[in-house]
Amino acid sequence: MKILISSCVFGDKVRWNGSHKLSQEFVEWATRIGIELVPVCPEHELFGTPRKPIRLQSVEGRTVASMGADDVYHQLNDKAQEIHSRHPDAVGFIGIARSPSCGLAVGVRKLGKTIKAPMHSKATFPTTEINQLKTTRGRTLFLDRVVKYLSYKALKDK
Repeated sequence: MKILISSCVFGDKVRWNGSHKLSQEFVEWATRIGIELVPVCPEHELFGTPRKPIRLQSVEGRTVASMGADDVYHQLNDKAQEIHSRHPDAVGFIGIARSPSCGLAVGVRKLGKTIKAPMHSKATFPTTEINQLKTTRGRTLFLDRVVKYLSYKALKDK
C-alpha cells in the first residue's frame, strides 16, 4: 500500500529553511506494518531548499501564495496535481499542519477561514496530517478510511 507523505515529516530537510519535521515513530510504525511511504514536497520541487517562506493570503477575494513579491499559488496547485498523477497507485496522503502546500486546514490571512492546501485539495483519496496519526486511534481511523477508499475503488473499477 503506497501512501504519499510530506518529505519533511519523512525526515528530508526540505522545509523553507532547510529543516525537517521528522516523525520517526510514525515512519517506523508504517514500515513495520508494510506501508510504503513516498516522500513528496511541491515547494522543494518547484523552488529548491532553502527558499523564501510562502504565506497564504486573500487579495481581492482570491487566495494568493506570496513568496516574496511573487504569487506562486497556481504553481503549487499545478505541482500538487503533477505529483498525484505521478503516483496513480497511491491510496492516501499525510501532510503537515500549517504548510501552504501540505496543510489540511491552512490559515489564509484576511480570509477569516482556513482552506485545504493543494496536496489535499487535489487528492482523490483520503488525506490527513501527521498530528492526527500520533495515537493508535488516529492511525486506525485513517487506515479505515484508506480501506473504504480501496473497497470503493475496487467496486467502481468492476
